[in-house]
Amino acid sequence: MDKYLFTDGITGIKEVHSREELEALAGASSQPEKIRIWEFSSHEWINYAVFSKNSTNYPGKDLVLAKATDGESTRQNNPGKKWLKKFLYLSVVIATAFLVFNFTKIKWENAGTQYIYATRPANMPVMDLDSLIWVIEEQRGQKLDRSTRTNLRLRNSWPDRVLLQLTATKEISKNDGARFSGVQVSIDNTTGFNLDNAIVKLAVWKDNKINTTDTFRFNNIGYAKLASRELVKTYRGDSIAVSFQSIRARSFNFCYSSATKNEYGDHYDKWFCKE
Repeated sequence: MDKYLFTDGITGIKEVHSREELEALAGASSQPEKIRIWEFSSHEWINYAVFSKNSTNYPGKDLVLAKATDGESTRQNNPGKKWLKKFLYLSVVIATAFLVFNFTKIKWENAGTQYIYATRPANMPVMDLDSLIWVIEEQRGQKLDRSTRTNLRLRNSWPDRVLLQLTATKEISKNDGARFSGVQVSIDNTTGFNLDNAIVKLAVWKDNKINTTDTFRFNNIGYAKLASRELVKTYRGDSIAVSFQSIRARSFNFCYSSATKNEYGDHYDKWFCKE
């Protein structure tokens, strides 16, 4: 005995125990294209067209099959409607993407070129160099020679003679703060002597705290022209600053380090290289 499950998509699922009963239900359906049949031997739902192709001939088969496939053929043979749906869908997607892009795109306004100079280090207070020389000469009991005096003055007044500058193009936006591009760091050495090397620290501030830092090393810094470096990177933050981490010049026995603390009253030629 044959056994099937039958549904016409309207009245639910029915259990059918003969092919004749199945054909009678199919013939009575007003929408044969929605018919689905579960044939227990195949263990899957199939439409009426597929079922009929796998079945033997029976009276009225062609009429029911024609009705069942007519709806599907009509839908499949209407490429214009499919194209229109795809076009409308694509248009909606493009329009949505365009609106999202315009509303979320960050709009930057040029705020001009920024010229930023390194501030005097906290561990390098202004000194009375004549008094310092007098103290040293009193302790030694002899006058300092000209070269020693010159070197001592350079070591203890270097912030006035080794100038560090940063230039950058600043852009601002209402929702994303500021950004700095075209960054250039330069050192103007006016000591009259070559500097062996210097390490420069760049710091980007955001919300009153340092957000990003970079360090750069300059070697063989002459005194005839600026030593400069252009940075490709763009920095984002509220402000940007530069400072020296260290400077070394064997020509006048000079070794500066920002890590050295400034003890009150301890200004006795502390940048003299002892190495």
